Amino acid sequence: MKCSDNRKGGPTPLLQIGIYINSAGAKSSQLCALLAVVLLLAGCVPITEEGQAPEPTPTPTPVVEEEQVVLPPGILMLEADGMGSDIGEGDESGDGVAVGPQQAAVRVNKAKANIRSGPSTDFEVVASAVEGDAFTTTGRNESGWWRICCVAGPDDSAGEATRTAWLSEIVVEPDEIAQALPGLGPLFPDDLTAVWDIQYECGSRRCAVSTCAAVSQTEVLDNSDPRWLEINRIVTWEGACGEDSTWPHQIDRVEGTERYPNSTGLFFFNYWVGPRPGEVNALFRLGTGEEIAAWCSDEQEAEVLEDSGWTTVYNGLACHDVRSGMLVSMQYTKRWFFTGEFEGDRYERAYFGDFEIYRVRLERTNALLGVVNARAAE
Repeated sequence: MKCSDNRKGGPTPLLQIGIYINSAGAKSSQLCALLAVVLLLAGCVPITEEGQAPEPTPTPTPVVEEEQVVLPPGILMLEADGMGSDIGEGDESGDGVAVGPQQAAVRVNKAKANIRSGPSTDFEVVASAVEGDAFTTTGRNESGWWRICCVAGPDDSAGEATRTAWLSEIVVEPDEIAQALPGLGPLFPDDLTAVWDIQYECGSRRCAVSTCAAVSQTEVLDNSDPRWLEINRIVTWEGACGEDSTWPHQIDRVEGTERYPNSTGLFFFNYWVGPRPGEVNALFRLGTGEEIAAWCSDEQEAEVLEDSGWTTVYNGLACHDVRSGMLVSMQYTKRWFFTGEFEGDRYERAYFGDFEIYRVRLERTNALLGVVNARAAE
């Protein structure tokens, strides 16, 4: 069990059993044994003001109360019809694509057409279409390939179609809305820079520090590949209050998605999810002052089973720029729940009050974002 996400001196929840649920008080031998287990499993020693662990204190088992969702930093949620939606509704056509009256669309005008994973014949064929099939589109690149939505992806269930793909201009006829779209170019420049501010808060008597701050920033490693931009995201904690870390990413220049999607199920690792991840439902105030059109997820939850009956539960929201899909703001809370027996008592997902909060906010970037109010910076 780790102390916490690259943080030094986070709470060790196993020790909290000795503090919070020992109604009779612990003998010295029991406390020493418990401390030994904590050190083995947690891999870190929390530090108190005096530098020593406090004596166990009888305390009733706390009750977890339902909390209101706290918005990530810099986010203003909009009313349901505040910005409208880029995704229209309409009759289904072709591969089950909804082609609405306000959407740009292309229609296949050949007997058969190959749909590819990227904008050239060098990319694999992922589906096929026949004359009359229609697809929504977000534009055409300078080589004459239309980016369309959507075909069945490798992880889609039967009847689903969520994968974006490409059709050559020689096999389709664009409608008037599609013809008016600006040309598609790379979503991110070769020298991509992005800086996120990270704020950490610990709600436990066992914390070495109650607050901590870090900066996460990109470093370009290789921009020679025509499709993939290879970068590192480097996290540096102030005053050595956390463990610095480096996270590698390979980003599709046009699709805006990761080459190796996050397989952990932990939503807070998703920094690049592709353009138009959902309907615009929020505004984000960038560090430079501009207001960005954003999509914020519903509240998300993820769980990780730890040792000795503990489950780490993450709850939070992530918000992404709708043009590029890059993360602009995120906030999540980390809690520990215990299932098992301790000193004759049985516990089922018991929560003892320890938590950590992480807030991530984009401060600046040279990527082109979906700016809706540049004057806000003035």
